[in-house]
Amino acid sequence: MLHFEVSVGPLLVVAALNFLLSWIWYSPLLFAKPWGEALGWGKGREMTEDDKKRMPGLFLSGLVSSLLLSYGLQVVVHSVGANDFLTGLAVGVVAWFTFALTHSLNTLWEGRKPIVLTINNGLFLLTYAVFGGAIAVWH
Repeated sequence: MLHFEVSVGPLLVVAALNFLLSWIWYSPLLFAKPWGEALGWGKGREMTEDDKKRMPGLFLSGLVSSLLLSYGLQVVVHSVGANDFLTGLAVGVVAWFTFALTHSLNTLWEGRKPIVLTINNGLFLLTYAVFGGAIAVWH
């Protein structure tokens, strides 16, 4: 029988860091330009009123997504008994490869450019791996 306790500290910290890292990843500091261009948003695109109205919902969905990722990584990392950073990192990489990468390949069927898949999965790999390692050592 599977039994473990979810630790609230790592749940909240990993969720907050994932949200922050995602914001930085898609900001002008890193990949906003190539990602936006690949999605057809072009340079100098101004936010429309509809864009602005959608923002609270998008941020809420990002927060919920971050909490679910944090919870799911705790389940997987602790279920396999990972208790050191490298083992947790390996579990995170396997989780990314088998779940996130395979699922996100659907973006190619949607007609998205491969650079979108690459940029998105760079973030997913980083978060799954590093947070998997962090969760393993944070008991």
